[in-house]
Amino acid sequence: MSPPQAPYGDAESLFRAAYYDMTRTAYALLGNSADTEDATQNSFHRLMMAWRRVAGLPTARQQRAYLIRIVTNEALQILRYPHRKWEQTTGGAVEQESSQRSPDENVHARDYLRLVWIAISELPGVRREVVVLRAAGYEYEEIATQLGISISTVRSHISDARQQLSKAVPRDLEGAQE
Repeated sequence: MSPPQAPYGDAESLFRAAYYDMTRTAYALLGNSADTEDATQNSFHRLMMAWRRVAGLPTARQQRAYLIRIVTNEALQILRYPHRKWEQTTGGAVEQESSQRSPDENVHARDYLRLVWIAISELPGVRREVVVLRAAGYEYEEIATQLGISISTVRSHISDARQQLSKAVPRDLEGAQE
């Protein structure tokens, strides 16, 4: 493990250094560029408002983790907007699968996904952050580094989150309603 880096001296330096990770996380959650930009810009504003607190963190890694949490919360807030739209960026298999389903099935799938993200947003603190970063494509080691926790803690949070989410969001919504 490398020695802790000195903390960033100003909010702009931290924002620039973490920008790639912020946009990667926001895009994985939001699925479109416009909302990703909104979440990222809102995060910079929140960082500026909280800079005294963030500047007081002892390491650059802790400051980055704090900023990733800000962008995660901003993205989850945007997910709650009822009017938001998803971009189909993966193409190929996803579009083909979507086009093979009926419009009712597509609506059902979107509603289910929305319920899953709402349930994720209601997970407690670090557990939510771990799940969001994993959904954004980060490996366990990267998540541990970003949040300053051990890999076994990441695994534990993922396991606990799976249990909580399986209780909060039934796999078969129609079956659960009948």
